[in-house]
Amino acid sequence: METKRCSINITKRADYNDLVNLYRDTRVWDYLGGQRSSQQIDNRMIEWINPQENCMYWTVRERISGAFLGCILLTPHYDGEYTQISYMFLSSFWGKGFAFETISQVLRNFFEDNVNNKLIAEAQSKNTASCNLLKRLGFYEVKKVIRFNAEQVIFAIDYPIISRLS
Repeated sequence: METKRCSINITKRADYNDLVNLYRDTRVWDYLGGQRSSQQIDNRMIEWINPQENCMYWTVRERISGAFLGCILLTPHYDGEYTQISYMFLSSFWGKGFAFETISQVLRNFFEDNVNNKLIAEAQSKNTASCNLLKRLGFYEVKKVIRFNAEQVIFAIDYPIISRLS
């Protein structure tokens, strides 16, 4: 997939070092349950490079420079009922519109094949930038839960709403 400024490609082994750097970005992990051990990071990278059938992991890069920006994931949500979209971008690229641009594209592609489905997203309540991004994308708040020792907001989006992103 491509956007005006970015390429969105299935995660490959060649992305390993960039993803490890993302996992070491402490500002990112302030909102995702805290830093991970080297073993936890390795386990996660193996999972991303060899995904289960119901999981998709994409690496996001700037088209012109090829710079690694972050990643977008589609995985089963904790509730087991819905698919969840997740994203992580290096903190040095926050506030530049890359997340909105690329997540919009992934959402459009998802709903082309899954018209009658709903997607879930989860963000820590104190991560107001992420909560605002989800609302801007057309997600609506469903409920709040405590997970990872913090209040999380569960958001959802349905097909008709996503058509406004075109």
